[in-house]
Amino acid sequence: MSEEINHKIDLILNKFKGFSNFIELEDFRAFLLFTLTSQVPMNILAQLGGGNKEVISLPYNPYLKIYYQKINLISAGSLIVYVKSEPISQEFLLKKDDPIIKEFLSLDEISLAFRGKEKFILPKVSDCSAIESENNSKLTIKVDDMFHSLESFLAVAEPNLLFVINSVNTTEPDIIFTFNMMPEMPTAINKKVLKIDGFIDPDHKTKDITYVKREEDFSLHYLKDVKEVSHSEIFKSSFSLLIHVKSLNKP
Repeated sequence: MSEEINHKIDLILNKFKGFSNFIELEDFRAFLLFTLTSQVPMNILAQLGGGNKEVISLPYNPYLKIYYQKINLISAGSLIVYVKSEPISQEFLLKKDDPIIKEFLSLDEISLAFRGKEKFILPKVSDCSAIESENNSKLTIKVDDMFHSLESFLAVAEPNLLFVINSVNTTEPDIIFTFNMMPEMPTAINKKVLKIDGFIDPDHKTKDITYVKREEDFSLHYLKDVKEVSHSEIFKSSFSLLIHVKSLNKP
């Protein structure tokens, strides 16, 4: 393997040193967009999919003061994506057109995200498995596919969601990645392995960007918001949500 590839792998793995299954997002809007993209069949980026799930869960841990989503991984335990926040409401049930939801989503995002009578529930719950996992084995991160352009990443992997670790300064590259859900059998007992696909972005193309639109000719457009997306655009284009990571720390 070339020295350049090894260097890029090291850049990614260094970002994940001490990673323990937690990803902190920048704000509640990012968390809400992540939830709508990952949890609901009829969502902003996959509204043409099947399914009739109408309840969107936003679990809140009152002790840690976080909203979180728990994603079960086949060979690496559970992934916890969270945001630190005070409760957005004291109500247990919120309708999709509640003024609180409109504080975080644009009207265009709301029209794309919801096609039925979806509603939000805000259960208060603590994930105890995260506490138990502290005594378990460390998580090993492995880079599976390293893409050399974002066009290649989107064309081959076709992710509807990408995580972005922004660099602390302009001299360092951003890390764009997604989790590869293909399981890898660990070679040692109690060893957990999580594979990721990644791209090193030295040009910071996704800075302050929320969506990437891929056209039929595979050209990319970087969008801060979605506005007036027609049905013809949905058929001819694909959209990927960019989730900017605040930290990989435990809450």
